[in-house]
Formats: sequence, structure tokens, C-alpha cells
Amino acid sequence: MMRYLTPSLMAVCLVALVPADARGQHACIGVKGGLNVSTLSVDDPADPDLAFDSQAGLVLGAFIQCGPKGWFTLQGEVVYSQNGAKARSEDASSLNLNYIRVPILLVGRLASLDGPLYPILYAGPQVAFETSCNVNREEGGGSTSTGCDSEELDDPLDTNNVEFGLVFGGGVEVQFGGLKGQLDARYNLGLTNLNGGTDASAVSVKNRGWSLTVGLGKLF
Repeated sequence: MMRYLTPSLMAVCLVALVPADARGQHACIGVKGGLNVSTLSVDDPADPDLAFDSQAGLVLGAFIQCGPKGWFTLQGEVVYSQNGAKARSEDASSLNLNYIRVPILLVGRLASLDGPLYPILYAGPQVAFETSCNVNREEGGGSTSTGCDSEELDDPLDTNNVEFGLVFGGGVEVQFGGLKGQLDARYNLGLTNLNGGTDASAVSVKNRGWSLTVGLGKLF
């Protein structure tokens, strides 16, 4: 599914940009990367005190921005995102969840494009595809990594491989020459219950987290 989303978005942008000069539109294609600080929101009536601490990870990917040279534009992304959380327990275990995320964002500019630097706000939906799920444990001076569904675990985890969520954020963009730089911070709000086990109706587990990214793109 993911391999069709980005070409489709690019096709929409290309159609919207013809002719770009006559219609006052532009596009920008670039790469981005940064830091994730993620955790899990857990609702378990049988263990109401269950909680997780946040953990850091990386986010890397590409973006395409297209639309009018006015106050609003559209931005699509495909990014690899390291998520998860640390358990508040004596065994110092952590859950690592890695995804390919595809957000589609409506970007609002808070200043005219006539200047080189302007703030932005954005929001939009995203779909995420799980690429791996592992439980890490610190024991005996070393660490072990086990797949979430491995029978080696006392309580194997069955996770949903597709997640839907919302993205909210803001930042600044700067244009110089034929390039555009981005610096932004965003909040990722997972809406899908990641628990795919038989107790999914009773126990809810959802992704939460902040991302700080820097991007550089080529203007067209």
C-alpha cells in the first residue's frame, strides 16, 4: 500500500503545478531527519497503575510539498520512525516499535512568502506500517532483544501492523536560492489500539510522542 501513496501524491502535485508560473504555484521535494521522543498510553483496568517512560529514537525520510504560493499548501511525507517506551519495572525492559509513517499535512503559513523566513503551523492524518516489534531486556550486565510474538516471552505480544493517527505541529521555513530549509516540532497522536490480542477490547495501547526534525528541499 505504501508504495502507491507517494507516487499518487506526486502525480497530484504535478497536475496542480501545470502551468506553475501562470497559476502562482510551487513544489518542493527534500529529505528530513531528527529525533523522536515516544511513549505508550495504556488503559488496563486490571492494572491501572501500569505506565511507561519515554524513550528516544530516530526519524528519517523524505517529503514533498506542493500548492499555491499563498497562505496554505499540502505536504506529504514518507518517514522511518523509531518508537516505543520503557517499562517502569525492575527488569529494565523496553518495547521497540518501528514504523514507516505516511502523514499528509495541511500547512498554514503565518507570514508572506515574500520574505525568506516565515513560521508555519500544520495538521493532518497519517497512516503507519509496523516494520518491527521487539522487547529488549537488560540482564546480567548485557541486553537481549526478542521479537514481540516470540514464544520465549512469558506473555507474547500480538500487535496491529497498521496504525492510524493525527499529527499536529509547527516550525519555521527559510528559503535561500533554490532551496528551502525546515525546522519543525510535532506531536504524534496514535488513534489505533496497538493491542491485537484476545484482550484488545479490555486493554488499550496507543502511541504517543514528540518529534523534532530538520529538512532540506529543492524548490521547483
